Formats: sequence, C-alpha cells, structure tokens
Amino acid sequence: MHVEGLMSYGRDRGCGWRAWLMATLALVVMSGCTSIPVEHLPKADGLPLVGAAGVMPEPEYRIRPGDDLDIKFFYTPELSDAAKVRPDGYITLQLVDDVLAAGRTARELDDELTAKYAAHVKTPVLSVIVRSFKGFQAYVGGEVAVPQVVPLDGGLSVLQAIYRVGGTLPSSRLQTVILIRKGDDGRPVPYHLDLSDEAIAQGRPDMRVALMPSDVIYVPRSPIANANRWVQQYITDLVLFKGVQLGFSMDYVRQRD
Repeated sequence: MHVEGLMSYGRDRGCGWRAWLMATLALVVMSGCTSIPVEHLPKADGLPLVGAAGVMPEPEYRIRPGDDLDIKFFYTPELSDAAKVRPDGYITLQLVDDVLAAGRTARELDDELTAKYAAHVKTPVLSVIVRSFKGFQAYVGGEVAVPQVVPLDGGLSVLQAIYRVGGTLPSSRLQTVILIRKGDDGRPVPYHLDLSDEAIAQGRPDMRVALMPSDVIYVPRSPIANANRWVQQYITDLVLFKGVQLGFSMDYVRQRD
C-alpha cells in the first residue's frame, strides 16, 4: 500500500490522530524492509529552519502542557502560586479556579489572570513566569544509539537531535529519515528528510530543519541490515541451533548487523 493510500484510509475510516500516528509509524517501519516509496512523502522544502544562532523560529513562546509556571503578585504576595500545566491545558489557582494556560503566551495569560483577579483584588499586579519548558520536547527513535525524548532548549535541528541521542547505528538509512509533525488540524503529518552524507555535502535544507514540540523523528533500518538480520534469525538462530552445520562462516553476517 502506498503512503497516500494509507493516509487516506485512516481519514476515511475516521481514525483519531493517535491511530493514524500508529499507522504512519507502522508504515515507516515497514519501509526499511520493503519497497514502499517513502520518497513520495512531502519533503522538507518550506519547513522552518534553525538559523545561524540556533534559535527556534517561534516569535513568542506559547505555554504547553507539562510546563511549570510561577504566578507572582507584587502587592498581594499571599496569592502568589506555582502551577503545572495539566494535560488538558488548564492550571488551578486560588480564587479563580481553572484557567486555560496552554496555547497562550505568558503575556496573554497575564492579561487573562489580571482580568479574573480584578473581581477579587482592588489592583491586581502580577507576572507570569514560565519556569521550566517540559512540554517543549521531541522524540528520536529508530536506528539511533539511544532512542529518547529530547528537550528543545535553545533551538535544535533534526540532525542535531540525532547527534544528541548518540548518533545513528551502522544499520541506519539516513536517506529516508521520517519526521512526523502535528499539522494545523491537529493530525500528524509525515515528512521525508534526506540526511545522508551526500545531502549534507550539498547543503540541502534538510539538515537545518527545526524541531517543533511533539515532533517524532524516525530513523529506519537499511535494507542490507534487514537482510543480515533475516540471515541471522533464520539461519544462525534456527538452523545452526538445531545442529545443522553449513559450509560457511557466519562471522561476517554478525559483524555487518
């Protein structure tokens, strides 16, 4: 099944974005051992890039679930509070109860709280401080040294994130790296990045694509690595285990995998 067919299938069946994300991940996993043309995915052209200073191309930071906030009142310090943004995007504060924080800048939340506290405090003067950016992270997985969640502090490109997790394994296929990003409608959108040595030498923009919160980077396995794994599983682990000796050494296969 082609990429476009799988994506339209998910939409036609009314799948939620999590189901479609799982289908997309299943597709890119299979792409390492089949002839599915991941090159048909949208390319990196037009995606925001990390600049020379390494700054994320975001005019003003917007609060996200998981962030830690400090609410400081200047003249009524007893109302000052610390709050973690819940998964639903809300925080709970004294007197005003639940307030939506996610998706807003610190200034916008400051204005909202000032208006709400005006009903309880004569002259509310406060500041909203984002103390930690725990929602500002991405995930790197596949054929990398240590698949893990990566914080996006200071701005990070896809290539830099791969280096941060220890680089790729010898079995990786950097010509078909997949970047999965949340689209404008909230659904995941997969992109094809070429991070091979040739593409980097040519100065392609793929190496400077800026990571965004909740991005998923998947580095697939090369066809050669899959072939070597198949040989090891079905010959080394199965035939030799049963005591059947073949007339060649398996050392080369193990080294290549």
